[in-house]
Amino acid sequence: MAITPLTIPCGTLDDAVRIAKTTPGLSGQARNEVYHCLDMLQIWQQFLKETFGELTRINHRSQPDDPPDLELNFGSRIVGMEHTKLLPSHVGEAEAWLRKSGQGGGLPSISSPPANKEELRDIVAGIKPAWSNVVDDWKTIFDLLAITLRKKMGGMPGGGIIGVVCDLFVLDQSDHLLAQIAHDIVNRIEFSDFDKYILIVLNRSTHSTFYSALIRRGMDISEQRGNPPPLTADDQKLLAEIQALEAQLEQGAE
Repeated sequence: MAITPLTIPCGTLDDAVRIAKTTPGLSGQARNEVYHCLDMLQIWQQFLKETFGELTRINHRSQPDDPPDLELNFGSRIVGMEHTKLLPSHVGEAEAWLRKSGQGGGLPSISSPPANKEELRDIVAGIKPAWSNVVDDWKTIFDLLAITLRKKMGGMPGGGIIGVVCDLFVLDQSDHLLAQIAHDIVNRIEFSDFDKYILIVLNRSTHSTFYSALIRRGMDISEQRGNPPPLTADDQKLLAEIQALEAQLEQGAE
């Protein structure tokens, strides 16, 4: 089924978890998209209501009916939402290996990919150090984000919401810097057509804490940080199952 109706969430993190896990027709990447997007929507629900009105229906769209990933119905107005994860492919591959091994290890530099898979495995195993230059890492993040935004804009030429999930280790103490970089990108002359879009950045460093920024061209950055109510035992189990599916998906892409 290419278009899957979703239950309208009440506006909590546990709603996002439950809907992503229990909606018939969703699996793998689709569940990740729904979970992350609904998480962003519940964080910014007041802004969205004031901007677009009451959310009355949500559809998830998959091939061949995407983009967008989500179709948000605000009464008579339909707004598309695209989901993406800001993650260089070699870092994603290393994270998948770490999850598979179940042991500690290292991650490669964002800006300096390993020469081959053998070197990547050595870094993950802690055999070889991963030297990293913070300035170069942020330059790489800038380029990756600019390319990602342009790609997602191309999928929604009429405008919409772009949700970017960020869990790169350089963001743990610098989440606001990513928002500033994103703000700089969308306000450049090369992105003069970004006035039709809303960018939402989300870094959920743990299951109970998050940083999110809402970014629009020509406007100040809006930010939210929070500690949502703890998940119930059932919802924690559902979230663990979603994360396990995400890990399997990444391992399958190796």
